[in-house]
Amino acid sequence: MAYNFSVDFDPANPDLTDDTETQNEIFLQAFNTGDGAIFDSLYREDSISNFSGEPLTGEARLAFFKDFLSRKPSLKAAVTHSYVAGDVALIGVEYSIDTTGPDGEPLHLEGVCTDVLRRGDDGRWLMSIDRPVAAKGLVAAE
Repeated sequence: MAYNFSVDFDPANPDLTDDTETQNEIFLQAFNTGDGAIFDSLYREDSISNFSGEPLTGEARLAFFKDFLSRKPSLKAAVTHSYVAGDVALIGVEYSIDTTGPDGEPLHLEGVCTDVLRRGDDGRWLMSIDRPVAAKGLVAAE
């Protein structure tokens, strides 16, 4: 399936960039496709995502993203701060997600997220660590 992105983004060769607004837009667009593989392409192979409520990497992270995003959640996010030091970026985000819970009922999550991006040898910026925390607890706890 082809997607039209409003910013230059190639899911086969992603780059979150060190430009905060562009990075946030790419992240939102990839998440909101509902395609877990496209979203996972923004992560380094060894990245840790705590999105599920526990630290996941590799195939376990991809499986979680595919399952969670299959419910077509909608993510809104605003960057609160961004610091870049060499090949590492620390990003703070306020977010909200509207989705369907495991019981089929509407679910609204909101909270803050801390992300660490790293620039690889190829110059591309990818997610290294993410840790979203919903106001009611971690996403998986809902």
